[in-house]
Amino acid sequence: MTEITADRLHTLLDALPNGVRVLSLDCFDTIVWRKVAKPTDVFFALQDSAPWQAHGITAPLRAKAEDAARRRKRLLTRSNEVTIEEIYRELLPSLSDAERATWVALELDAEKRHGFVFEPTLALIRAAHARGLRIIVVSDTYFSHVQLRELLAALMGDEHRLIAQVHCSSECGGSKVNGMFGVVLQREKLKPAQVWHLGDNPKADLWAPQQQGVVGVHLQHHVPAVLAQLEQRERAALQLMPEIHRSVAMPSSFHAQLATRHGFMAGDVRDRIGYGTLGPVMHAFATWVRDRVAALAADGTPVKAAFLLRDGHLPARAMQALTGDAWPLLRLSRFTANAACLRDRDDVVSLLAGMLSEKSMPALARQLLLPPALAESILAESLKASRPEDAFARRVLREDTLRTILEASARFRARLWTHVQRATGVQRGDTLVFADLGYSGTVQTRLREIFQDEHGVRLHGLYLIASRALPGQVDREGLIGPDWADERLVVALTAYIGLFEMMCTMAEPSTVDYTDGGEPVFGASGAKATQSATVDRMQEASLRFVRDVAAVPPRRKPAANRLELARQVVADLGRLIYLPDAQETECLSTFEFDFNLGTDLMLATADLETGLEEFRREGFALMNRDFTRLRISYPMELRHMDISLAITLMSLQRYGYGLSTSDASLRRETVPALVANATGHSQGVVEAHATHDGFFSVSLPMSSSFDMSVLLGQCYQWLQIESVCKVSMEESRETFPLEIGRDVLFDGVGAQPGGLLQCSPAAMLFLPACAPKDHGRFMVRVVYRPLVWVEAVAAGQASARTHAEPLAA
Repeated sequence: MTEITADRLHTLLDALPNGVRVLSLDCFDTIVWRKVAKPTDVFFALQDSAPWQAHGITAPLRAKAEDAARRRKRLLTRSNEVTIEEIYRELLPSLSDAERATWVALELDAEKRHGFVFEPTLALIRAAHARGLRIIVVSDTYFSHVQLRELLAALMGDEHRLIAQVHCSSECGGSKVNGMFGVVLQREKLKPAQVWHLGDNPKADLWAPQQQGVVGVHLQHHVPAVLAQLEQRERAALQLMPEIHRSVAMPSSFHAQLATRHGFMAGDVRDRIGYGTLGPVMHAFATWVRDRVAALAADGTPVKAAFLLRDGHLPARAMQALTGDAWPLLRLSRFTANAACLRDRDDVVSLLAGMLSEKSMPALARQLLLPPALAESILAESLKASRPEDAFARRVLREDTLRTILEASARFRARLWTHVQRATGVQRGDTLVFADLGYSGTVQTRLREIFQDEHGVRLHGLYLIASRALPGQVDREGLIGPDWADERLVVALTAYIGLFEMMCTMAEPSTVDYTDGGEPVFGASGAKATQSATVDRMQEASLRFVRDVAAVPPRRKPAANRLELARQVVADLGRLIYLPDAQETECLSTFEFDFNLGTDLMLATADLETGLEEFRREGFALMNRDFTRLRISYPMELRHMDISLAITLMSLQRYGYGLSTSDASLRRETVPALVANATGHSQGVVEAHATHDGFFSVSLPMSSSFDMSVLLGQCYQWLQIESVCKVSMEESRETFPLEIGRDVLFDGVGAQPGGLLQCSPAAMLFLPACAPKDHGRFMVRVVYRPLVWVEAVAAGQASARTHAEPLAA
């Protein structure tokens, strides 16, 4: 045996041959794990301490001091093994030995606060001791055996006595790969065949002991997909939270838990998504909600808490997995909250102001609870007007229509309250907590005054992510909330959050009404069966994670405060949204998203091939679409194309700046062009901007007064045409494909399959004068990829075209 995983550690002792007397164990990442991504992350916890601040010491300075101490030691002794005292002597040479001891104690205390014992290894230690094996620790570390023993005692309690001896490289004169095992064998008076060693580093814990005749076994933490996931979550965290590795550590409380399910994580990607991403997020959220509900009730106020369906479905199940108790569920949606809150004319005006557009009028008619016949009449009348939305608003606000809306809303409100009271048992004077994913808390905002005024119930919101509330509004909180997360971070996480929401929801249609008895009435839309099966499997895996963590003895769990939990959620969500891997993309790209607004609108998650085609044409502008034509996971499409595009999008959202297609690349192609009419002609150039995959996009003006020719043959011998279309000057999202040979002509080219054109020196694209109705309203966009340039152009030699004036589109 040369390799083992954490979920198989219980079988290790069965593989020991007769004659093995000692089980040797590495310390860090074998016995002791840390709740941060890297060992040096522990140093960030020390930056806030008074001694470090007084001397201006930072985590990077501490790391640099260690490197310098090792280089100095190497020059003097040919070994780079140092003690922690030598590191602090390098960092602060003016300190006395007594003062230095204080700094060492601070760091050791930080290790205690960040460390925890890995339960599978502890179980192995217990089993080995029960078999009569002597257990030793062999560690590459700057701590002494006394200091390392102190750390083990703090984390293991009395069970640290099961370890007979601790050996540290700082006291052995060399690391594991530089002969430490030979020293350990001499000190222990053992023969190599009497020792088996286990550790997580292939070179130090497998190869090195083998050089001394000791059997080494490599403890493999994670499969490659999980290792990549952990690396990508750190990349996402560093983009989204600039404080990481500046003032705080990179949190990673659950990489040890993932190692305990090595085989499970190596299997189906749906299980990996559920256990490795959804599970940690749900555990963090449920932990925080549980603690906040308890805190709200601490002053004696009766508190009832309920999760809002549909998105609160998985959080509610996670709460039950964490606490063992079932929590109430409320089927409240934006649609039902809006429908219930229409108590006067101002309420209707507010709803119209927030939602009204020509395309939203049918949905608004349903939202206003208009009888079908009346709604049809108002829509028909409005669409005949020059400004349909204004006509719609006037008709809705007419006295008779308004009275119909308010009466219907009052009846709807009564049915909704019956539903809430039946589910929660809430009474006058209680605080009712809404728990949900978030983000602006629309349901709570709509119902807050109604519940307070009509029923004497105060609402309080607990959300996974909470957008910035109004000044003085303290009735809502977020695990990721405005008290520590700026609004741009919230935007970056929620701009494409629909994919995550689909993983948390339940497979039922939107709630659109209630019976008089408070039972929900559902709409027609719902997730397709294959999507529901995938979501169910992910959810079960996530709940397995929550139960697994809940089952770990409290002393063996990494402690995490609210901000540490929140930052871990940001890292996991940010990675899933912006940096999914290939297997995740394949699994999730076929999902459909239900808007949950009482409509049957379903949006695709991603279309990898269409996304690539559109990005070649439009660049980042492709995401500026009418919401009915959106796909909800453009980051997934961009990650599929190129990680730099996904990271750029993450940065755009996180820091709130824009990027046009022309800004995205400095690469330009200038091509000679002619414009001509019956009275004359002029020459200039058109400028094409690079988009993606070597494609360029050029915009040509459409005019009823002149023809235009783009002289392709002066620049290119071969090129590939991707698309030619007519684009609205007012609304760039309105595009219409043009037919080559009718709307535009190519002359002097040899057409080949796949849009390839072989160009003669006289080759041109000819755009005839347009109809008067299109003049000034449209342009023509040509997307093409140069393949072989004319020799002079390819060599960058002078050409008359580069000195001509561009022809404006």
